[in-house]
Amino acid sequence: MDHSPTQRKSRVSASAVLALLCVAVLVDRAHAATTVNVGGSSGYNYRTWASTTRVKPWDSLFFKYDPRLHNVLLVSKADFDACRTTAPWAKYSSGKDYIKFSKSGTYYLICGVARHCAAGMKVAVTVKW
Repeated sequence: MDHSPTQRKSRVSASAVLALLCVAVLVDRAHAATTVNVGGSSGYNYRTWASTTRVKPWDSLFFKYDPRLHNVLLVSKADFDACRTTAPWAKYSSGKDYIKFSKSGTYYLICGVARHCAAGMKVAVTVKW
């Protein structure tokens, strides 16, 4: 059975549309946000964790801790370096905190309880595509 040029063109167009849809779905999945557990299997070695963990814009960092003993402060680099807790940009204290970053950059997070930051409970997270 010989198909007319119009029928063949219609099949090619339908195939092209289907292929484009498949590519769009794959690209969307590649950019889908995920939840990243802070510390991961390295526990409280945040420097190792941060150097080996990829965080993309729209991913959520998940901090799980005892809120009677810890919190999470988002601070400037100067406050991060000095472990200064007096003027955080944001404070999280539920013990199960999800923190989402909408754009690329380096973000500085510290524990604001007692001398925890000075003892190493701080992490610089680089967010990038």
